[in-house]
Amino acid sequence: MTNGNGDEKRPLPTNMRRNRQETDKRLLVLVIFMLVVVGGALIGLIFGWEAVVTAVPCLLGGALLILVPWGLLTLAEKWRDRLDG
Repeated sequence: MTNGNGDEKRPLPTNMRRNRQETDKRLLVLVIFMLVVVGGALIGLIFGWEAVVTAVPCLLGGALLILVPWGLLTLAEKWRDRLDG
């Protein structure tokens, strides 16, 4: 491919770290959604909708067990990047 001057167009550099962070966030949201919403729906379908009242706090606890380490690792990464300058 060439531009108007006959020079070759070069693709813009890709920020791999930003792409990885965005992908990690999307996957985290997907996992939490699957755990709480899909898990709650399956429990409701299998055991009855009254069981969802008991299950949702447990599912949210499981989501918290995923979110806390992820948040701590994210903070550690930001702290490391800040120290690196």
